[in-house]
Amino acid sequence: MKLAKMIFLFTLAILAVGCNKDDDNTESYKLSTTNFVDTYKMNFLEVKISETITFSNGTTSTSTSTTVGSVFQNVNFAFNANNNYTATGLFNTVTTVKEADGTITVGDTVIVDLDESGTYSLNTTNKVVTLTDQDGNIVAFDITKYTENEMNLFSEIETTSNNSTITTTTEFRFSR
Repeated sequence: MKLAKMIFLFTLAILAVGCNKDDDNTESYKLSTTNFVDTYKMNFLEVKISETITFSNGTTSTSTSTTVGSVFQNVNFAFNANNNYTATGLFNTVTTVKEADGTITVGDTVIVDLDESGTYSLNTTNKVVTLTDQDGNIVAFDITKYTENEMNLFSEIETTSNNSTITTTTEFRFSR
């Protein structure tokens, strides 16, 4: 029995020494209006559009379109302290369409010359950034990851009209 107590105490001592308070010294990088102001390099883009049609007999038919970005050349999103942003750079996209019958079509590579500007608002409590572009289009993005070196944004918009429901999801990943 003494041996069991000794092993227990030895294990407890190892855990106490191993779990030093200094290990927690790397406080996570907090989302704040000050920390958010920076230039972010886009390194991932995916836009999925899914349309589901519901027929009068209750059956459904779904088709999807997935656009993926690649070859990001100086694609920068600059968020300024005055709540303005600019997005510039070149990248490629390829769109893959999957029809309801299972037919898949891969489109041609498209070169996107990004030159956008607008305003943004940041809600640090809910981790949401809302972008309003120069044409007045508004999109709210959940900030799903925010560290000193990375930021990921995700948006999901669903619209329903008559028997058609369209869901659009957009994901951006950035480094800095």
